[in-house]
Amino acid sequence: MSKYKVMKFLYAFVHIISPILYLVSSISWGYFFTSKTLWENVTDNLCILAIWYIGISVLWFFSINYLDAQAEKVSKKIESKHSNNKQ
Repeated sequence: MSKYKVMKFLYAFVHIISPILYLVSSISWGYFFTSKTLWENVTDNLCILAIWYIGISVLWFFSINYLDAQAEKVSKKIESKHSNNKQ
């Protein structure tokens, strides 16, 4: 697994998968278990996701070098495990 695949997975998880899971679960929870209307529930959760994206983008910007180094370590560790298993 290359460093770029690790970074792509991390990016996809943080920016795509987690927000979608949050949105689906919070909208369904708010619709079925609270007295909020669907529209109020959707707008509240989209506001929370906007804050999430701003915060994660700032963190991503300031920690990209660290994440790059950690992705390199993970990819080397995975490659070494695969090479040890083949022998």
